[in-house]
Amino acid sequence: MKIPKQIKIGGKIYKVEQTDKLDLGNRYYSGEVDYMNLVIRICPNAKGKMEADFIHEMLHAIFDFLGYSRQDEKKIDELANALHMVI
Repeated sequence: MKIPKQIKIGGKIYKVEQTDKLDLGNRYYSGEVDYMNLVIRICPNAKGKMEADFIHEMLHAIFDFLGYSRQDEKKIDELANALHMVI
C-alpha cells in the first residue's frame, strides 16, 4: 500500500505528512489528525506500521466528518488493523 500525499474525506482535502514531530503533544503516539489545518501526520516507522497508522488516522478523520466527536480509540485501532489486513 502506498501512503498518499493527500486524501479527500468528504469535501475536505487532508495533506498527509511523514514526520517525527507531532504537534498535538503526545510523544507516545505515532500519528495524529489536525482537523483545523487539515493535516494527517504519521511518524516514520516500519512500512507496515506506517500504513496501519495512516489508516487509523484516516478513520479518525472519517468519523469526525460523519459527526462522531467522541471516538473510541480501541475500536478505531481495531478497525484500522482489520482494514490494513484486507488491503
